[in-house]
Amino acid sequence: MAFTESPDSAAARRYRWPFVGLLVVAGLLQLALFAYATAPGLAGTGDSRYYLHAARTLRETGHLLNPDGTPYRYWPPLFPLLLSACNSLAGVRVLHGACLLGSLLLWSWLGRQLLPARRIMVLPALMALGTPWLLVSKFVWAESVFLLLFAAYAVALWQWQRTVRWQWWGVLTAVGVLLPLQRTLGLFLLAGVGAGLLVSGGHRLWARGRGVLFLHLLISGTSGVLWQWYALLVAGPSRYHPSRGWGQLLSSAADYGFVLARWLLPLPVSGRVLLPAFAWAAGLLVLGGLLWPRRSAAKAETTATYAAAAISEAAPMAASLHSALAFPRSRAIADSQIQLMLKTLWSASVALVVLVAGLTVFAQSAAGIHDAERYASVLFAPVVLLVLAAWPAQAPRWLGAGLVAVWLLGAAVRVGHVAQDLRRVPPLPVAAHSAVQSRTGKGSEQRASSVAIVSPNCG
Repeated sequence: MAFTESPDSAAARRYRWPFVGLLVVAGLLQLALFAYATAPGLAGTGDSRYYLHAARTLRETGHLLNPDGTPYRYWPPLFPLLLSACNSLAGVRVLHGACLLGSLLLWSWLGRQLLPARRIMVLPALMALGTPWLLVSKFVWAESVFLLLFAAYAVALWQWQRTVRWQWWGVLTAVGVLLPLQRTLGLFLLAGVGAGLLVSGGHRLWARGRGVLFLHLLISGTSGVLWQWYALLVAGPSRYHPSRGWGQLLSSAADYGFVLARWLLPLPVSGRVLLPAFAWAAGLLVLGGLLWPRRSAAKAETTATYAAAAISEAAPMAASLHSALAFPRSRAIADSQIQLMLKTLWSASVALVVLVAGLTVFAQSAAGIHDAERYASVLFAPVVLLVLAAWPAQAPRWLGAGLVAVWLLGAAVRVGHVAQDLRRVPPLPVAAHSAVQSRTGKGSEQRASSVAIVSPNCG
């Protein structure tokens, strides 16, 4: 028996070429903003100088060293290795631009698999106008490459979950190994992914699949754990100090709540102090609850109907039912896979925010709204995707169009303002990649790590 294709499939084909056109425009817009903001050159902070010095000593001596001659250990080693291969700040700029464009393309492709056809049309524009991505790409930081790695990881995770092929498992594990070697936050993302798959998709992971998932997480996490063991116990004294108390945890939660709210609402940077910390922290909890992926009652009822029909029909009808229910079953499976992927992205985002906010109680970094925006930049695309997925289908179309227009306008105003401010940030000297003059101690370098972006005008 022949069946017509689903409305979503037909809509996907109808919007395919308009989507491709919008994706091209979004990519050009993103590169134009990046080129404008970085035209004077890439900027640097304290940790940038550590990265560049380690890259130089790797080329000259074969060892990653800090400016004071001690072993490089404050950040994972992958980014200095990439800087060493770039040979110049111009090469680093090309690397950052390529990572931005690659992240846009990968997340847009994944969004097209997970979102209804109409909603995916706005995803490339929202990401191209993303202030967090532009901000981190201006500085010699590890975040730009980290953005691309997590985008590649998410795509490989979707493909492995959908096909269960070993080739995709290999790609997923290879990228998973690199995540914590680029940023320590990669360990937090892996923890969130593991928790999301085991909790939300445990009943769909058969014994072999669960074992393969554990193997993937074990291999991927081992690289980061080994580096942390070396950095904390072998290369020098601990970087952590006694707890600052629960007040710091509340303040950090408020910072991340404010940062995520600014991604969705046109809030000024001064808005952080307009409300008490507990209000922004509570807003973070509310936003997390709203973004939790939920299956609509209609979808759940439809899936149950298909299952009941398949069980209740008699054997003589099996052949005809098999063809008649083939499409509904495949549709139900696809919906289930989409929900699992969205829940996994949600759990990875929550894990990163919770663990980083908790880390500020014991570490000197990741505190304040500017560090929060930098550390959370890897979550910008997942949060935008989850927001679009969470919008109720029953809502009036005019309301959704109006809110999206306000969202795009606010994002455009903010990213344009930030691009101008970033263009005025003094760039690193051209010779900074080959010679680093700073010989100051770790404490002063860490305090300088956000000096270039603490101005209220830059946000």
